[in-house]
This record gives sequence, structure tokens and C-alpha cells, in this order.
Amino acid sequence: MSPRHFLTDPGTLVVFTYAPAGLGHLRVTNSLSAGLPKGVKTVLLGSSDKGIEAIHKFISIHVVTRWLMEWFQRGRPQKIFTFFYRKYLRSGSDEMRRKIEEIFEQQIDVPKTLVIVATHFGLAHKIAAVKREIEEKTGAKIILVVQVTDDTPQYIWYVPGADTIFVPSRKTMLELKEYALKSNLEKVKIEVLPYPINPSLSKKLNSKDFERRETQMSADAREVIDFCLPVPGAAVGMDFLHHLIPQLQSKYSNFRFHVICKEAPFTRQFSQNVRSFPNVELHTSKHDREIVDVYEKIYEENVISFEVTKPSEQSFKALYDFDMTGGSLLLFSNPVGRQERDNLDFLQRHGLIFNQKITQQLWDYADAGKTLSGALKDRLIPGDRPIRCVQLPFGSQRAANFIWWCMNNRVFESIIRNYSKKAANRDSETRSDGVALFWSRVSLLV
Repeated sequence: MSPRHFLTDPGTLVVFTYAPAGLGHLRVTNSLSAGLPKGVKTVLLGSSDKGIEAIHKFISIHVVTRWLMEWFQRGRPQKIFTFFYRKYLRSGSDEMRRKIEEIFEQQIDVPKTLVIVATHFGLAHKIAAVKREIEEKTGAKIILVVQVTDDTPQYIWYVPGADTIFVPSRKTMLELKEYALKSNLEKVKIEVLPYPINPSLSKKLNSKDFERRETQMSADAREVIDFCLPVPGAAVGMDFLHHLIPQLQSKYSNFRFHVICKEAPFTRQFSQNVRSFPNVELHTSKHDREIVDVYEKIYEENVISFEVTKPSEQSFKALYDFDMTGGSLLLFSNPVGRQERDNLDFLQRHGLIFNQKITQQLWDYADAGKTLSGALKDRLIPGDRPIRCVQLPFGSQRAANFIWWCMNNRVFESIIRNYSKKAANRDSETRSDGVALFWSRVSLLV
């Protein structure tokens, strides 16, 4: 029997977990689900743990708690924090045990093997804590697969009791292994796989649509230029986007903005404000899963040329090529938290974003309104480079001026024309088929 057939076996059930803690882990779950082989039985295992959601929002929104969290994510404080946080997560596993037992009760054919995919470390620890107990009670085999959703070696992502942990880079793998060894933790297999980006957005654009994306990179386009602006799950950066939109529109009236935002009390004012702006298509929902679906639909129905986003898990959209549906040019706002800086480091190591020196030069030239000459541009943006994203300067006015300067000086156009797929795919960490590789590895575990 081939590895893929093990997943389609009637006795195998794939369980995707879901926690109310931002959109990142849900986007990854969606990507993995989209690439699942046909004929595989799946269920969604949700958690109503409001503690996870409250902690996520509180840390993301408040400056002081963000600073405190940063302190806990380095050196010895991280080790101490992880020890107690892991104990806290594992101590509250009763609800998770009941939910997994319910899955067995609800199936007409009782599964012999449960493959549980965890894209949130909180749920991963809870499942690992009750895994053995459920196996003994049901007689079934439970395989816990953890997918790390940023290229960050934060210790909390090491889950004792998991069958395997997939990480986006060798750097993260080595740091997690070193931590586990020094902390004398149970050994868990850690494997490097390209980040799992949604295969439905890796479809090739037809030549007309790709030409349209190329044309939209320059101020000479004289046509509608589509931007995608997803508001993060914790609603960080709303003020930045709220000011960026009118500042860009004052420079070019044919910018069109697709704003995706969750309906919540803390986003209501933002939604009301941007709804009144011209050329803004606002997409809202109360449900995280619908927000993720709408985001993908926007890319499938429009030729999106730019996406303004935080360097969160969205950073890994840089693994799409420009000629793919999801291959917009990524424009990153200021990073929030250690994991976003770690993601930027991943992009720099692989040459997918300009290094800090060139980024600063571009910002300085834009601030001074300097024209980028041919020779200087060739030096800053040489051919055969895999640049897929650009970091924006701090502040919405500077960012808007920088975007417009780049368009007038054909910086974005040079990036897309000089883009080299060969350079982008020189490393197994930057392939765009991470989802297919994920299921290939998981089927071997089954």
C-alpha cells in the first residue's frame, strides 16, 4: 500500500484543531486541508478555551505586555516562562480529552488511527497531555503532528509527546533540539519542511493576468491597481491602515483596496471609517474561518498586485512566485513581536527581501525625493534575485510616500522583472509545495 493510501484507509481519521487565537494558525490549517488527498475522512476539533484567546489579544494589543512578552522570549527568562506555561497548558486538558473521546463516539466506523494536526502550540500541549490515556481507553493509535506557524525557535513550540514537529527552517530545528537536550525533555522528531502555503493560490496566472500584475507595479499603469489589506486577528495596525489608504488615494485615485476585517467591538470604528473611503471594498465576518475563506476568494477573483501586511505567517506568501495567483508583492509594516522579526530574518537569509542596508538606502532616497538612476537601480536591484517583499518605513505617511516613490521610480517593476525563480527555489526551505510534502511525510507516520 502506497503512503498516500494509508491516509485514505477507512480506519484513518484526520483531525484538524482550531483555537480562537488569531488567524495565523487557521490560515495554515486551511492550507493543509486544501492539499489533502481525495478520499480522506476529516473532522475539525475546536477549542472554546477563552484563556488562549484572551492572552493572545492582550499581548498583541498592549504595548507594556508586548514588551514583557519580548523579555520572556529570550534567554533564561524564556526557559523559566516556558516551563510554567507548558505546565499550565497541560493541566487544563480535560475539555480536550472529552472532545477527542466525542469524536470516537460520533463516528459510525470507529477509527483505528487518529491523525491530529495542531497548528497552535496551546492545543498541541493539551492533546499531548491526554494522548496516551485516550489510546489506552479506545485502543486506537493517535498520531500528533505539530506544524510551527512562524520561523521562530520559541521554546513553547517544543511539544513533548508529539510524534513529529514540522518547522520551516534548519535554524529553528537546531535551536529547538538544543533546548530540548539541555532541558532533558522527552525526545521528539523535528523535521524541516517548506512552509505550507495554500496550494489553491499557487495556480499559474494566465499571460494576460500576469501582464496586468506587471503593469500595475508602475505609476504609469493608468488603470485600477489592486491592494489587499488583511487586518490581523488581534487587530494590530488598524490605525496604520486607516491613515495609509487616504494618503495613497491622494496620490493616485485608481488604487483599489480590498480590506478584510473581523467584525468585533474593537474593529467597529475602523470598519465604519474605511467604509466611507472611495475605492475600498470592505469584507467582514464575525467568524475567523469565513475571514480566511474571503481572503482566498479575493485573490482568486482579482489580480492582486500588492498586499500590505505584518510580517506574520503572511511572510511565507513570499514562497509563491509572481506568476502565481497568490504572488502579490508583499509590503511589510513594522514587525510586532519576536516571531515577526524571526520571519523577516528567514526572508533575509533566503534573499527574498532586501537586507537592512539596502532597505535603509531606499527609504533615505524616497525621503529625499531622489530619482533612482539606471546604474544606481541596477546596483540596488541586480538581476537574477528572488526578491518578493519590501519592508515599509515606520509611519503611514512615510510608508505611503515610499510606495508612491517606488512606483514612480519603477522599483517594484524592476523587482518583478529581475525576479529569478531559479534563485528563489535554490533551497528546499523556499519551495512552494510544502503542503504536498507535509502529507507525504504524515502518511509515512501512519
